[in-house]
Amino acid sequence: MSTSPSDPATGVAALYFDGCSARAHIVTLGVTDGVLHVEGDQVSRSEPLPALRVSEPMGDAARLISFADGAHLEVRDHAALARLLAATGHRDAAVVRWAFEPRMVVIMLSVLLLSVWLIMQYGLPWGARVAAPLVPDSVLTVLSARTLEWLDQVLTRPTALPPARQQALREALSSVASVDGQPIAHTLLFRSGGQLGANAFALPDGTLIVTDELVVLAGADAPVLAVLTHELGHVQQRHGVRMLLQGSATALFMAWYLGDVSSLLATAPTALVQAGYSRDMEREADDFAVKLLRARGQSAELLAGMLEKLAAAHGDSQVSRPRPTGWLSSHPDTAERVMRLRSTEFAAD
Repeated sequence: MSTSPSDPATGVAALYFDGCSARAHIVTLGVTDGVLHVEGDQVSRSEPLPALRVSEPMGDAARLISFADGAHLEVRDHAALARLLAATGHRDAAVVRWAFEPRMVVIMLSVLLLSVWLIMQYGLPWGARVAAPLVPDSVLTVLSARTLEWLDQVLTRPTALPPARQQALREALSSVASVDGQPIAHTLLFRSGGQLGANAFALPDGTLIVTDELVVLAGADAPVLAVLTHELGHVQQRHGVRMLLQGSATALFMAWYLGDVSSLLATAPTALVQAGYSRDMEREADDFAVKLLRARGQSAELLAGMLEKLAAAHGDSQVSRPRPTGWLSSHPDTAERVMRLRSTEFAAD
């Protein structure tokens, strides 16, 4: 409905409510020398315009003119009221005027969409990074336990690796899992992957799960350890929790501002397994793995070669039609990561 003025209106029809009863009084409005005059059914009052509050247009709803004593007027004829007010020099707020200008509506909508994109692209990841360290370790333990329980019920089966082989890998990982002389808390578990196939992933509390299929695919301890050091990087950076938080703005707010992590607990099992890490998270975990490998005099090629084996094991068909539980789903951009690991950035010192 247009609110653009043309000729000043006089005798604008309205309903007057005195603020004491629900009775509506039929009145007419007029303006003289900046004073609003209300005349009608048992009503006669005048009030300077600056002392009144005029509501914004809202579709076909009546506009309200409120008095300081609680009385108010309801005006249905928006155009007539606009002309009356315009004749006094009154102007609606800029944001109200813009709502009736198509060009400004397009601009404001564009600004809104850009703001949403910026929040999703940068705001949520930043908020998740800030909030993740605030999630208590006890919550990480519960998150991980629930996820492991879900995995064992739905996706994985007991390992078939000989106990001696398991112990050898645990000891080998323990010898690698330290930063600046400080050991990294972790627990290494083995499972038969089933539909997961050759896979490894980390739970938020430092539990690392590697499938029998990955161990067989690697053929030796060193490539397995290269993958596991990458997963330790996800643990150190709290990527699992950050991924959960930025996947839900509500969970992020509850964890960061209120300290309530119930939203995380409800969605953790499937989200931790099915959601993919961001490119930045994978870079951080790769950098962490290379740091540990170099500390033992080993090359980034161990991780690069194992990534290629994993990609080949899951097949080209999965690249074009990834399954939610596949390595290429939870560890995206494999080809890009392999190229980076073999670049001069990670060339041997």
